Amino acid sequence: MKFDRKKVIEKLEEKKALAPCQRCGQNNFSVLDQMTNFSVQEDTQGFVLGGATVPAALVICNHCGAITPHALGALGLLNSEEN
Repeated sequence: MKFDRKKVIEKLEEKKALAPCQRCGQNNFSVLDQMTNFSVQEDTQGFVLGGATVPAALVICNHCGAITPHALGALGLLNSEEN
């Protein structure tokens, strides 16, 4: 999957994800140019490499640096075979 920062911004605006920063109240953000993956697993007994993940875009407050992840699947930005 090719990450498209512009599409993330469009989807966040479309879904009205425009609230001020939850930490400092400022309203100036950047979307990181790359995505991240959050590892998910079914139990707490060790760490599984190569298991299920949740691809996410990271939105960063330009004032205080708070980071807010947004799941790409919930934004409709994953290919159908990845949903």
